[in-house]
Formats: sequence, structure tokens, C-alpha cells
Amino acid sequence: MQASLHPDLQPGKAKAVRWYKEPWVWVVVGGPAIVVVASLYTGFLAYQGADKVVAQDYYKQGLMINTNIRNDAAARDRHMSADMHFDRADGRISMHLKSDVDLPDSLQLSIAESGSNSAVNEIIRRGTLTRTGPGTYQLSYLPPSEQELQNNKLWHVKIEASDWRLTGDWPNPMHAPLQIKASN
Repeated sequence: MQASLHPDLQPGKAKAVRWYKEPWVWVVVGGPAIVVVASLYTGFLAYQGADKVVAQDYYKQGLMINTNIRNDAAARDRHMSADMHFDRADGRISMHLKSDVDLPDSLQLSIAESGSNSAVNEIIRRGTLTRTGPGTYQLSYLPPSEQELQNNKLWHVKIEASDWRLTGDWPNPMHAPLQIKASN
């Protein structure tokens, strides 16, 4: 008497299964495939939002570092501070500067504007603050468009004379005043 085998186990009757219907193929291939896709996407994001690592004038900035440190110390020794306000209606920056020493008739103002995206779109503007009274200075400052005013979320401000400087970050310059004190 011969025992009957299950129909799927009989010799010569192999059931053909397509490779893509096997779950183990997807377990083995799926993990590395996800990693490759994720790395390509990460590379794309890194390329699109990359900040400039080195400034174009890095050598000049490196030479200026000792001068900047000396000028910051001079502002600190003179107990300098500044209050700034941007008037959107007039397009003017007004500043009141306090110091223990006499102040010059004009000061150099540099503003690095950066939008909400990144520092790659940074725009540096320079102007001369003119004295309008004791310790009071003004500068006409008209950005090119209303859209640019809305996009500017942070200004890095630098006020300097030949022998001192004050620096500070001005978040939301369209709506809030800025107070700068000499750094320690």
C-alpha cells in the first residue's frame, strides 16, 4: 500500500512563483532601497540649502580681526551704547548714541539683511549716519520694495568710526527698536 502525498509535494509538480511575489525578496531588497532613496533626497536638500562655508573675502576678514577686537574694546572702554529705530513711513533710521567721549559728525553704518530662508541671500548695505543733534544721528534708508521689507527678518548692524565699533543683531527691524551695548 502506497501512501498518497499532498498534491503540492508530489515530485515533478513545482509551483511557479514570481520573484516579486516572494515576501523575503522585499525584506532583503527593501531596506537598502529605502536608504538609497533617502540619501539621494538628503543630498538634494543639502545642495539646495547649502550655506556659504567660506566668505569670498576671507583673507581680508582674517586680517581685520585684530582691528575689530581692538575697536570693540575701545567702544567698551568708552561705555558706548546705541538705541536705533526704523521709521517705515519716512524710510529713515534714527539712532541715539551714548558715550563718555565726544562723538564724530558722521558714522558708518553697515546692515546685513537676511531673509527668512538663509544667510545665502544676505544683502549688505552701507551708509553714513549724519549727526542731527547731540548723540542723535539719522540715515535715509529705503529698501527697494515693500516685499523686501516684509522678507527681512534679521538685520546685523555695525556702527563704526575709525577707532571703535558697535555691533548687534536686530530681529524684526520693521516693528521693534534695537538697543546695542558694547560687547564684553
